[in-house]
Amino acid sequence: MFIVIVKFKIPKGKNIYDIKEKFIETAPMYQNTNGLIRKNYLLNEDENIAGGVYIFNNSNNAYTWFDEDRIQWLTERYSNPEIYYFDSPVEVDNESKNIHIK
Repeated sequence: MFIVIVKFKIPKGKNIYDIKEKFIETAPMYQNTNGLIRKNYLLNEDENIAGGVYIFNNSNNAYTWFDEDRIQWLTERYSNPEIYYFDSPVEVDNESKNIHIK
C-alpha cells in the first residue's frame, strides 16, 4: 500500500464547520478514485490545520491522482497544501486481525 498525507492551513474567514461542509461535498468523488482504498479527512482546530490521509493500492495511482491539476484544485479550494508520500511496508489490520507485510 501507499499512503499520502495532505495538510493545509484553514483559510482565514473559514471555520471547522465550513471545512467539514466542503469535505462532505467532495466525499462522493473519492468513491471512484482509481486505486484509492480509503480516505480519511483530517481537522485540527487548535492548529488551524485540515487535510486528508489517502491509502492507495500503489504509488502510481497516488502520484497520478495528485497531479498538477489536483494540487491546483486543492490550493484554490482550501490553501496551498503540503503533500507527503509514504510507502507502507507493514500494516496492522485489527478489523481482519491480520498483519500485512509488503
